[in-house]
Amino acid sequence: MGPARQALRAATRESHDRLDKAELLQPLVRPDITQPQYVRALAVLHGFNAPVERRLAEVGGDGAARLELLREDLRVLGADPDALPEMAGLPPLDSAPARLAARYVLDGSAHGGRAMLPGITRALGHDARRGARFLASDGLDMAGAWKALTVRLEEELADPAALAVACATAAGLFAALERWTAEQWMGERGA
Repeated sequence: MGPARQALRAATRESHDRLDKAELLQPLVRPDITQPQYVRALAVLHGFNAPVERRLAEVGGDGAARLELLREDLRVLGADPDALPEMAGLPPLDSAPARLAARYVLDGSAHGGRAMLPGITRALGHDARRGARFLASDGLDMAGAWKALTVRLEEELADPAALAVACATAAGLFAALERWTAEQWMGERGA
């Protein structure tokens, strides 16, 4: 692992560890996950991914193919993605290093999704063709995309100033996701 990836990993490690324990996301790795928990977790992830992917598209970033898979999964599961709340207060994605950091966060989550897929399939019957296309990154070459991204990270973040922007953005995105999941959990608990 190159120095840029090491720095990004270090910048997001604590938030990443806390998110692994987030009440709304934790069921994704439990063998007793229920259908409502799964739908809720996907809805929360949509609330984060949608504004980030849209912002990346607005500023010329890479596509949002996984977001379309997520929206399709939600529809298959009976949720209307257009009616779901979305997170506000994104860190700025107005520079190339910031956009690379956002891709690092989003594409890195694809690896976690693929690791969760077998458990979701066993517990709920959803798979890469129906209901869990987002977790499976169905039809996408995420391994190839990740490899290309890691090369770009090392090349384009070699400058310490660019790396600092990327690390701050990645940490900011993880912190925003933490806040978002906490807000959604508190909203559920208060309802």
